[in-house]
Amino acid sequence: MIYVTQGHELGIGIEVFLKSFSLLNSIQQKSFRLVANKDTVENNLKLLNFEYKIHNDKIYYNSNILNFIEANSTNLPQSTLSLNSALDRVTEKDILLTLPTSKDQLIDNNELRKGYTEFLRYRFSRQNLCMVFKAYEDATLLITDHIPLSKVAESIKAKQINEKVITTLNGFNKYFYPLTEVILSGINPHCGEGGLLGHEDHVINDALEALKHTIKVIGPVSGDTLHFYSNSGEKQLKVYMFHDQGLPVFKDKYRTIGLNITLGLPFLRMSVDHGTAFNIYGKGIADFSGCYYMLKEAIKVNRKLLDE
Repeated sequence: MIYVTQGHELGIGIEVFLKSFSLLNSIQQKSFRLVANKDTVENNLKLLNFEYKIHNDKIYYNSNILNFIEANSTNLPQSTLSLNSALDRVTEKDILLTLPTSKDQLIDNNELRKGYTEFLRYRFSRQNLCMVFKAYEDATLLITDHIPLSKVAESIKAKQINEKVITTLNGFNKYFYPLTEVILSGINPHCGEGGLLGHEDHVINDALEALKHTIKVIGPVSGDTLHFYSNSGEKQLKVYMFHDQGLPVFKDKYRTIGLNITLGLPFLRMSVDHGTAFNIYGKGIADFSGCYYMLKEAIKVNRKLLDE
């Protein structure tokens, strides 16, 4: 089963999902369950001028039939409610898709979490969950993600790099395809220039020593040139040490066609690689190509899991 959580009620998440879902055939549509607030879904359907009916656990709109789970109403944000409702149901044979929300909407155990990955880290007590970005056969792993830049160097340990790379290799092998080469960036510009720009990059070398017994590895290489190593013919995993070191190249290349993936959970979690776009909410003009890519990838993974 593929569960889809609604994200922020004033974002474009439900709009792009409803549009993308319409492009699937009736067999593919049966695998999905939207977990959301009923009023929010109805509001989006009205804003899109879709003819619709919601009856029991089904949403009928245009010629589509969407399985629906209404998130229970409490005083928590709708993003948290829909996510909690999905997590109560999801198993290791299921897939969780999360639509965009803002960083003030996810609350777990009375604590505000700074995003889906952090929320899931604490919920499942797995500190080394991996934030990975995928577009077609391009895979990018971030060793640190949503932390202040000033804390990056002190947060990175060789064991952490090793564990996250291995988790990502195993996850890709299970859900997507086997990776055959790993390229690691340095932390400092030009990998520290032999100490002139810092000595933090020794941890990369320590990680490389451990990883080279498992897979072909390259590095450390300068973060601003790592993407030039992408023509080797290998199925590569690009490993960047922090968020804004790795994502500018990825997002510039793929725009909205990309997946934000969490690996290391008992199940696969994926999201679109774009935000809420509050400024165009309700205008019916949101680009849904990224969401459609996510749904198609989820269908392929779901088929693979069912065949196991």
